[in-house]
Amino acid sequence: MPAMPELDPRAPRAEAHAARCGAGTEGLTGGPGRDLTLDVGDLLPFAREILARRDIRVLPGRGGSPWRLELHLENLRDLPAPEGHPATIYLPGEDASRVLQDRRSAIRQLWRVDEATVKAADIAYDVRHDALGTPPRLDRPGFEAEMPDYRLLRIHADLHSGFAAVVLEARPDADLPPHRIYAIAGTHVFEHRDFRSWASGLTLGRAQFTSNAALAMIREAADYASDPASGGEVFITGQSQGGLVAQGIGFLLQSFLDTRPGAPRLAHVVSWGAVGAGEVLRATMSTAREGGGRGYGARFERHWAATDQTYPAAADVWNAITRRWAAFPEGNEERAVGDIMGRMRVLGYFFEIDLFARAGSFPGTTLAFPTSLILPDNCDLTVVEALFGIGAGRFGVRLESHFLKGYRRAVERGAIAVARPALPAKWDWVMEAQQVLDPLGYAWLQTLYFDGPGSARANWEQCRAAPEWTTPANLSCRQGWWPGCAPLPEERRWCLVREAPPGMVSPIGSAP
Repeated sequence: MPAMPELDPRAPRAEAHAARCGAGTEGLTGGPGRDLTLDVGDLLPFAREILARRDIRVLPGRGGSPWRLELHLENLRDLPAPEGHPATIYLPGEDASRVLQDRRSAIRQLWRVDEATVKAADIAYDVRHDALGTPPRLDRPGFEAEMPDYRLLRIHADLHSGFAAVVLEARPDADLPPHRIYAIAGTHVFEHRDFRSWASGLTLGRAQFTSNAALAMIREAADYASDPASGGEVFITGQSQGGLVAQGIGFLLQSFLDTRPGAPRLAHVVSWGAVGAGEVLRATMSTAREGGGRGYGARFERHWAATDQTYPAAADVWNAITRRWAAFPEGNEERAVGDIMGRMRVLGYFFEIDLFARAGSFPGTTLAFPTSLILPDNCDLTVVEALFGIGAGRFGVRLESHFLKGYRRAVERGAIAVARPALPAKWDWVMEAQQVLDPLGYAWLQTLYFDGPGSARANWEQCRAAPEWTTPANLSCRQGWWPGCAPLPEERRWCLVREAPPGMVSPIGSAP
């Protein structure tokens, strides 16, 4: 007689949790879930259509009082909601419809695409690209069910900076004009820890939005926006550092579009809970105009020019952009950035309590969400509780306001319709520390590259196929048997191509 299978010892605890989270039961905090009603004045003109799919009621005013928008969220957990910063300024008389119904766009229901971008930003975190010579892949089974109106078109990734992005294209039957969403991953800190994204964060995303893969993606996006027959509008999006990089990608994309004849379709930036990129965009322009290139250094530029298939496209975009920037008057970078971004639709969504929104100046319109929309449903763990094992509390809810789970939850409840134009409180010290952090970020990326892709067998094959290469043990190698010119099995020795084969594209920063 076969032995009876052993039960999973966690089963009783799981069953108890499932029973506790059934209908009519108490919440995880020990008390019953609660209902929340938000009374929002100044009904936005597009709110009815957006919120028709939610439990929302639009009530006419009585006795001369204004219309009321009531958003009912049922059975929310009784978590303490921290107050926002008193320095946050809600702009009087500003109507969100001005930016959510842009007349320059052929898409009448822009809120639908904005809503899709937060899901796309979440999907981008599952791009994996860890080995030289292997294409990037998406580790997200069944993502099509999350975004049925879109198809995955392409994946872009950069081994040096950790830049990762997915390109989603609207399906013809999506009942929306043609458009693409370019979604960029932010800092990887949980399931897939990637220190390249941490190092790139020290550069305020510049290492990623000027990377080879990013610049090649920009040319692809520009070709699509400029195609009169089969093109469409372009949306650049991301959350946290992904939103910061999205601002940089948008800035470079519009700069590149400005070099092309004709009138391309409108480009959009939709950022979620991100640091403002105004300062780093101005610094990027200033450095390039002063001949400082894009920050990687000449030896990496020479190596990638000889080995990276995306480099010709990247160099073409960067050279066109920097020639365009040279036409602006010296010392007028702030106005130039404003003019370039002003030709786009640039939105930054944030919770008033999101700490990351307080750093940097955002080069567009920022819109704040009510804190209440972040609170999870009955028995739905917050990210803080699930990953850190601590009670939510005010600090936990504040952290939750930055995670994509919180933004997705809010958007699904119709947060876009009740967002209000606002200027978040700012931390000036973050930008003051950037002069120290920026070189540290590039140095860290260099170390990670040398210990990883730079030491890989595929990279050594590229080096030894070149006329000359360099290693940490020999600055000039032309034969593999020369001292220090070959890999060692007992240590990770890197190499970089020093002299490219004839006919290769000129490295960025050198004479064409």
